[in-house]
Amino acid sequence: MTRAPTSPTRRRLALWVGGVLALVGLAAVGYFLVWPALELSAAEDALRRHDPAAARARLDHYLARHPGDAHALLLAAQAARRSDQCADAERFLTAFEEAAGASDASKLEWTLLGAQQGDFAGKEDRLRADAGRNSPDAPAVLEALAKGYDASFRWPDATAALDRLLTLEPDHAVALTLRGTIADRLRKPDDAEKDFRRAVELTPDSPATRLALAGLLTRRGHTREALRNFEQVLQARPGDPAALLGLARAHFDASDLDGTQQRLDELLAADPDHADALVDRGRLDLRRERPADAEPFLRKAVAAAPWHRDGHRLLLLTLKEQKRTDDAARCEARLAELTAEDGVGGRLKLRARDNPGDVAVRWELWQWSRRNGQTGDGIAWLTEVLRAEPKHPQAHAALADYFETSGQPRRAAQHRDMAR
Repeated sequence: MTRAPTSPTRRRLALWVGGVLALVGLAAVGYFLVWPALELSAAEDALRRHDPAAARARLDHYLARHPGDAHALLLAAQAARRSDQCADAERFLTAFEEAAGASDASKLEWTLLGAQQGDFAGKEDRLRADAGRNSPDAPAVLEALAKGYDASFRWPDATAALDRLLTLEPDHAVALTLRGTIADRLRKPDDAEKDFRRAVELTPDSPATRLALAGLLTRRGHTREALRNFEQVLQARPGDPAALLGLARAHFDASDLDGTQQRLDELLAADPDHADALVDRGRLDLRRERPADAEPFLRKAVAAAPWHRDGHRLLLLTLKEQKRTDDAARCEARLAELTAEDGVGGRLKLRARDNPGDVAVRWELWQWSRRNGQTGDGIAWLTEVLRAEPKHPQAHAALADYFETSGQPRRAAQHRDMAR
């Protein structure tokens, strides 16, 4: 059968369709070739803007498709470290060195990762010298030093490092947030608020800076603005425990008891043993004059955190209101024990303040902190023990246990070796 000749119109249509398909194909190829570079560039830009959370989001997306990219792994380690996600930072650094071998950059990252946790490993003087030379690494070194000093209760040293860093880089949002946190701790709320507001202005999408500002606003009685900031954090990080707890407390301060319950129940649905949320849930029922409803929450709280002072105080109140005399007496006895522990802790801290080189009192403070659920403070006291006595085997063993449970096996192994 003779085939009919193709008409000019049909030929033009075929050419047009072919051209479009070719362009689509080229665009797709171009996208897959260019997109990785754009993603890494965006992550590097976020780190330069001191927004490690934004960098981490980009890098997680990129590494899901390119898990062996050494450059991306190093960037991810930096972003995780600067976001205080130290276990992730160790994991990324280990993967980087498996892919590309150890380098000067990775060795520096290992040092900074330890330093910012107060684990200076005898390298503090070298880091301080490096920071004083105005090298390209000086900002990263100063940031890690400041965090390490903060973790070790060395707040004048931390503030000095942050002031120096902000002289070099006035828009360093991470430094502003940390300096504000230290000012808040030292009861300088005006200075803290100024730094937090500037940090939020520089990195409006950073949950960490908004959380810091929202917490301060709550404590200063600016409840309406605190609520807005907590809500913005939850939009960026749905289910964030700190934001949910902060939001619940802000609702409580605003006498919005239904809003308080909604947020606390949301938090407890995800983490049923969250001691602070359980205590606040009990407090809410007491506010509603329902001591019998409050009691199960408070009992669960003090079972999860036997050192929780507020939990025991509120539980005692519920028992007294229900006229449960024997139970109230037992709770009161436990509260007396905790009050006595507070006296012991206070005396130990005075001894430590008056005797900077006393290793024994610092070791006692580590044990006291562990008994009383203050792990962060305890780790700070361990670092103080090693600062005074670098080869203290028990302190190294305790730090090895801590780093093992916190997901940092390489750092744990180093301390385990020192303990031996």
